[in-house]
Amino acid sequence: MWFLAWREIRHGRVRFGLTALLVGLVAFLVFMLTGLAVGLGDAGVSGLRRLPADVVVYAAGSEKTLSRSSLPAADGARIAAVPGVSSVQPIGQTMAQAKGPGASLPVALMGVEPSAPFAAPGLGRGGIVLDRTLEGKARPGDVLTVQPGGVRLTVAGFADLGSLQHTAVAQVPLDEWRRVQPSAVGAYLVTTSGDARGISAAVPGTDAVTKSEAVEAVPGYSAETGTLNLIRGFLLAVTALLTGTVFWIFTMQKEPSLAVLRATGARARLLVGSYLVQVALTTVLGVAVGLAFVAGIGAAMPAGTFSLPGGSAALSAVLLGALALGSSAASLRRLLTVDPLLSLGRNA
Repeated sequence: MWFLAWREIRHGRVRFGLTALLVGLVAFLVFMLTGLAVGLGDAGVSGLRRLPADVVVYAAGSEKTLSRSSLPAADGARIAAVPGVSSVQPIGQTMAQAKGPGASLPVALMGVEPSAPFAAPGLGRGGIVLDRTLEGKARPGDVLTVQPGGVRLTVAGFADLGSLQHTAVAQVPLDEWRRVQPSAVGAYLVTTSGDARGISAAVPGTDAVTKSEAVEAVPGYSAETGTLNLIRGFLLAVTALLTGTVFWIFTMQKEPSLAVLRATGARARLLVGSYLVQVALTTVLGVAVGLAFVAGIGAAMPAGTFSLPGGSAALSAVLLGALALGSSAASLRRLLTVDPLLSLGRNA
């Protein structure tokens, strides 16, 4: 099986090489779109994903958006009294511009209690902690003027805070956030053994949702990732069509030699096994080439744009391989039904 497959690949190395290159080009696009979907998706919601909570409680009518939500401080005690709730943490968020000595930085300003378990190390009154992606644009000790509000805050350090709506997160004490955005509390992060509906029913004027629902509701996130995943799906379909068509043509071209093998007693199992080995080797080579190109290009792309975790890359590679093998199965019928009399020059 392996000998026959490898011998045919060596004999037709140009056509098999071109087929592998075509698969590699499509694989490159699939991996690139996968990396963009993951990278851009993380840039839109990673700041929210990193917050420890089972449920996020917004103001009713805020469309599950932190920057549009405003709740009274008294709601925190009401939420804490709901059965099953074990932790309630207030939070506020607004988009702001932080002007410093060297640059003007757009930030997703997040107000948290300095005692909260997710507060950045070093966060204190009059301070601001920036996401690490801003390290080259500001330094600890720099004084930043935050607009709106004209609030002056000192950079206390950097931490892995993520980003929201493609804007780096900056944490400030909740009292300082209120000077920028006059509001008691934007929303509440809740740890609970119950469900979100119980909180909404117990505390009127609130809209409690699970953390995954809150992530999906971030403006632009679903549309952005959905579009990229739709294009990725079309490319996977193209891979299946491309591989299936090419190997169908290959099978038709070698019918006379297949007929000779059948006439000399070759088993169908040998022919099918050899065929599947050829498809697998060609696909693996193409996928490897595509992944290598993506790794090189992805490393040169700006931070927060491209991210291809090992799990996402492996899933895409498995999908490409499975689709290639599945679509090529259409040619198996010709392998199994080829007429040995073709070897004598007769028509099927």
